[in-house]
Amino acid sequence: MIRLPQYTKKDLQILAINMPPVVILLNSLLFGKRFFTEPGVFTGSGLIVLLIMTLAWFVFTWIAVTVRNRLPANRNLIKRLGITILLIGIIQSLVITLLFRGYSHFNLFDYTLNETRYYWTLGISFLINIIITMVHEGVDSFEKWKNTLTETEQLKTAYTQSQLLGLKSQVNPHFLFNSLNSLSSLISEDETKASTFLDELTKVYRYMLRSPDEKMVTLGTELQFIRSYFYLLKARYGDCVQLQVDTDETANNKFVSPLILQTIFEYSINSNVLLKECPLSFLIGIDPNGKLLVQNNMQVKQTAVSAGIEGIANLMEKYKLISDERVEISRNHDIFSVTIPLIPGTKMLQHEMGLAK
Repeated sequence: MIRLPQYTKKDLQILAINMPPVVILLNSLLFGKRFFTEPGVFTGSGLIVLLIMTLAWFVFTWIAVTVRNRLPANRNLIKRLGITILLIGIIQSLVITLLFRGYSHFNLFDYTLNETRYYWTLGISFLINIIITMVHEGVDSFEKWKNTLTETEQLKTAYTQSQLLGLKSQVNPHFLFNSLNSLSSLISEDETKASTFLDELTKVYRYMLRSPDEKMVTLGTELQFIRSYFYLLKARYGDCVQLQVDTDETANNKFVSPLILQTIFEYSINSNVLLKECPLSFLIGIDPNGKLLVQNNMQVKQTAVSAGIEGIANLMEKYKLISDERVEISRNHDIFSVTIPLIPGTKMLQHEMGLAK
């Protein structure tokens, strides 16, 4: 299937609005009053010019799209418009020349070349070229502004949902009850371990209370939190859970969503059977493409568990809005994997300033 070039979503509407007056104007310059008084000229030449200019229109659009793709930044606007108008003007002059000379050469509709009308047509056509190019650019800028506005609202919604999910995690009665129950047992068994457990629990809740105010955090900060969070899990589940972290300093200085790892851990723990002889093993590392990779083996429970799915969905939506790359989730050979783009500090700054997607 042939895909027609498209500069804006309104291209066909712009074509439909502009083509009738363009056809009438060109024929008026070709034939003068004859175009309106002779039905054969009106119908025949009208259809010929309509076909030729419609084909030319798509060539012009292809030129505009190609130039825009080569010079996409706003700082290139004047240069882009100048090159576009010049190239379209050259092709447009060739089309008009072939139209006038062709009518005269083949004596279509008893046409005789009028040099004055020919040069007037070239000048008027170039002016129309400038006007339509500006209209296209204006419509394109308006569409980009609307898309940016929509994405901004979606991102605000995603952050709000993330905050709500974070608040739910903070006051999760099951997690708090289990943590306090584990602390109570440790107090009677080992006061030193109980003190360490309480310290890690404090770190976890301090981070959770702070996370709704943070749009992004460094991976290093998130890893500090997940180690404290995993300490609480380890105290509860013992050898049924394992964790291996393998990242580097470069990755640790890049940015991720807060509580991103806790969201994945919570989903996996609620979805899998935990066995001492076959522990649920988490691996946090960096894949060959420099993305954050979180994996665990799958020992899926017989009954479907929905806990954590909402958080995973929100995570994917948020990254879709702030990065060209998306969160990828896969299940292969009994391994559950989540691949997450790491956002460089420079891109985070651009995003906050509204210069990046």
